[in-house]
Amino acid sequence: MEKINILKNNKCLKLICGAGNENTNEIEKLSYIYSMAGFNMIDISAKKEALIAVKKGLERANKQNEVLICVSVGMQDDIHLSKAVINKQKCDNCKICINECLQDAIFIEDERVHINEKNCIGCNKCIEKCPKCAIITEHKYKTPYEMLLPLISENIDCVEFHCTSSDEKAVLDAYNKIKSIYKGLISFCLDRSKMGDDKLICLLKKMTDSEEFSIIQADGKPMSGGKDNYNSTLQSVAFAQIIRNSQLHSYLILSGGTNSQTTKLAKECDINIDGVALGSYARKLVKDYICSDDFFENEELQRLAVNKATELANTLKENF
Repeated sequence: MEKINILKNNKCLKLICGAGNENTNEIEKLSYIYSMAGFNMIDISAKKEALIAVKKGLERANKQNEVLICVSVGMQDDIHLSKAVINKQKCDNCKICINECLQDAIFIEDERVHINEKNCIGCNKCIEKCPKCAIITEHKYKTPYEMLLPLISENIDCVEFHCTSSDEKAVLDAYNKIKSIYKGLISFCLDRSKMGDDKLICLLKKMTDSEEFSIIQADGKPMSGGKDNYNSTLQSVAFAQIIRNSQLHSYLILSGGTNSQTTKLAKECDINIDGVALGSYARKLVKDYICSDDFFENEELQRLAVNKATELANTLKENF
C-alpha cells in the first residue's frame, strides 16, 4: 500500500508520543494501542530507540503497512524539544510538581525531587505550578539536520519540522538542510507564539510551494490537551481557520490542546480539516493501563486500553 493514501483517501488520526519522549516502553505500548484503535499516523522523537519501539508496537498490532511513522525535529527555541531541570538550591520538596506531571517524569528519591529526563516532554506544567520557581527549561539542542542524519536509512514515512521561531531565515535554512538529505513527506508544525499571522502564512508559503505533498499542523496551544472541552481545543481550531483561509497547498491537521471535541468544533465552525493529532489527551486516556509492567502479558488490560482508544477514534471520525 502506498502510505500517502492515508492522507489522500482517509482522514488522518495521529498519535503524538512526544518529540521529547524517550520512554521506549511507553512508546511501544501507545503505538500498539492506538494503531489497533484505528489511528493511522504516529509521531515520535528523533531517536533510533524511539523508532525501534514504535515499529515493535506496530508489529504487535500487525499494522506495519497501515500507519505512517513521523519523526519530529525542530528549532532551538521550540518547546517540544526542551526538558525540565530542578534547581536543588531552590526546591523545598513540596511535591506539587509530581501531581502536575502527566508523564510520571518527576519522582522522589532519597527524600529529594528528581526528574526522569527520558519521560519529560517539556510541557512546562511543573514550571507553571512550582511555588519556588525551582524548575527551569533546558534545551539539549541538535539541529534538525543532525537529528535526522542517523535516521535517514531507517525507512521513516514523514519528518515533522517544528518550525516555531521568530527567526524566519533560520527556519528556512534549517528546512533547506532537511531537504538536502530527506526527500519524503514533510509536516510543518507551528504555533502563533513567535510570529504574527501574516508572517506565519508568508513563511508557510515559502516552504509548502515547493512540496508536491505536505502537511501543515496547526498547533493551537502546544501540549495543553489534558481537558476534554471546547476551551482546550479552541486555539487549534482558530489557527486552522487562518491557515485554511490562506488556501495553502497542504493537508491540514490540528494539534495543541486537541481532544475528543476537536473535530466536532471544527465541523461546527465549518472548517474543512484533513486530520487531528492528539498527544496529552490520548496518553492520559490510557495512562492507567500502560503503567502496568505486564501489559503485553495481560490480554484484559490490552482490551480495555484499545477499547478506550477506539471510543476516542470513533468520536473523532463522527465529525470529519
